[in-house]
Amino acid sequence: MVKFIILCFFLILNGCSTLKKNVVGCPTVIAPKKAAEVVVKSENKLPVYIGFRGIKSFCTTDNNNIEMEISVNVRAIRKDTKIEDFVPVNISLVSTDLNNKEYDRDDFTYSQFLLKGSKIVDRATILYIKIPNRGQVYLGLR
Repeated sequence: MVKFIILCFFLILNGCSTLKKNVVGCPTVIAPKKAAEVVVKSENKLPVYIGFRGIKSFCTTDNNNIEMEISVNVRAIRKDTKIEDFVPVNISLVSTDLNNKEYDRDDFTYSQFLLKGSKIVDRATILYIKIPNRGQVYLGLR
């Protein structure tokens, strides 16, 4: 009886294979220099450098759009490490169509914790976006 149930389960899963999306190469992510690195004030009014330290992307398509999942590593660097602090981080991932009009957007805002004694703090964040065929992708900090 157990073998019959397992067999039925595999047959059902095999029938769902048409729901799979095609894995495709991701479009190039453009991060303009002024939006890739910023210096912001922490909650204690101290300057903190925020910048991208790397990205990893994974894309699929449904023939109409490309769906991108992107992992963005954001690095915070500060000089004064005597106190714990928080720094605001605003990340935007935007896709545009052929006419350079906004097509989709994923914004993420958080407050990055800076531990006492830590000069450099990294955090990975995952964002999702849909991109039209032959569209472009922009990534930036605000």
